[in-house]
Amino acid sequence: MARIVYVNGKFLTQRLTGVQRVAGELLRSLDSLLAETAYSGLQFVVLYPHGTESPAWRVIEGKSVGPASLSGPIWEQLVLPWSARDGLLLNLSGSTPWMGRRQACMLHDAAVFDWPEAYSWAFRRWYQFLFTRLGRRAELLLTPSCFSAKRLAACITGLRLDRLHVLPCAASHILEQIPDLRILEKHKLAPKNFLLTVASNNPSKNLAGLLRAHASWKLRLQYPLVLVGGSNAAVFADIALSPCGDGSQLFLGPVNDAELVALYQQALGFVLPSFYEGFGLPPLEAMQSGCAVAVSNYASLPEVCGEAALYFDPKNEAEIIQTLSLLAMDINGREKLCTQGLSRASMFSWRRSAEILLELLQQY
Repeated sequence: MARIVYVNGKFLTQRLTGVQRVAGELLRSLDSLLAETAYSGLQFVVLYPHGTESPAWRVIEGKSVGPASLSGPIWEQLVLPWSARDGLLLNLSGSTPWMGRRQACMLHDAAVFDWPEAYSWAFRRWYQFLFTRLGRRAELLLTPSCFSAKRLAACITGLRLDRLHVLPCAASHILEQIPDLRILEKHKLAPKNFLLTVASNNPSKNLAGLLRAHASWKLRLQYPLVLVGGSNAAVFADIALSPCGDGSQLFLGPVNDAELVALYQQALGFVLPSFYEGFGLPPLEAMQSGCAVAVSNYASLPEVCGEAALYFDPKNEAEIIQTLSLLAMDINGREKLCTQGLSRASMFSWRRSAEILLELLQQY
């Protein structure tokens, strides 16, 4: 008889950001793997609140549980652990029920410990408590990078590094999108004539530092900076970002996948100035789209980007400006980055990560 692995489907009710992307792509690849290999040792059931739209998986089952009136954190903390009581509960988006009996959890980073000032008080206290508990009690712990594994082991008392299994992200999902070039027309952007960054309005992303550097750059009017991403006051500490008054900086907010791919493909270069990343999916997406990439030399970014990116100190404004100039003016260097980026992105695979996940789950 197959053992049941329940999957926390709360992420299906949320706006798509990095962690939701990871959960969705891992499940999709896992479903394809199960369908192709006809593996029968485990039965996967995704649990979610009533009214949730779920993907059409081929093998993985979907099931709505709990009263129709319950969703969000209450559903996750009360309904979910009870509904998964006879199996292992797999949590892929970082959020988990603290009372769960048997759990496998993906902890995407240690930012609530390393960068607590980037989060609201309630958010960081809850996740510091939750991650500490999971570090001691979860049967299986996953994380997307060696950097995150080391930081989690350093921050959670009693958690050994060898208990954390690295499950890298990938960017092949970008290739499935047909670019919606209307986003360029809408915002009057000329192809290959703007710089792009994709990040939430989180202090650890250092968007304010990038805005200051770009505002001081002599070529800013020729190469405007386009910022894509949203904000969540319930999660992130309050930070006000003000664009340069000369129209050289555009805040687009959240965009859909087709628009995002168009921006990646048509940008002159992609820049991510983060102080902290647990993995760093946008640079890999940019590489997969054939875009030259420049990132900070902090946290997980060197691990993910390898030799396929320009690096800069995110605290050094002059160095950021110099990097922007290299992206804009060094045509041969930019073309080399595009080629190296495509090669680098091909080293990451949702399919391979799903295989690793399945191998690990077979042991529990």
